[in-house]
Amino acid sequence: MSNVRVEAEGQEYELRFEPVRTSLSDSAPMLWGLQVFVLKDGQEVGMKTCFVGRASLQFRHKEALEGTSEDLMPAVHELATEKIVARLAEGHPEDEILFA
Repeated sequence: MSNVRVEAEGQEYELRFEPVRTSLSDSAPMLWGLQVFVLKDGQEVGMKTCFVGRASLQFRHKEALEGTSEDLMPAVHELATEKIVARLAEGHPEDEILFA
């Protein structure tokens, strides 16, 4: 996925997504994690470590859980982006761990 431009409280940011990692288990994955670097004016201002749970995906994007990884990744990115933008709007661009 390429970088995504977002706006929060009149400020523009760019989000750079790292590859998604899946919880290891013999059954269906319950958690996906990824790091997202937050840039402002081309400079890194923070890194968000995001965890997206199966329940959140099932509630919002049930079809993504039934498809391929190409179907799943946009849904994981969407939930992580929403959480990051909300934190940016609250004035928190710094490093932190977020759960969606």
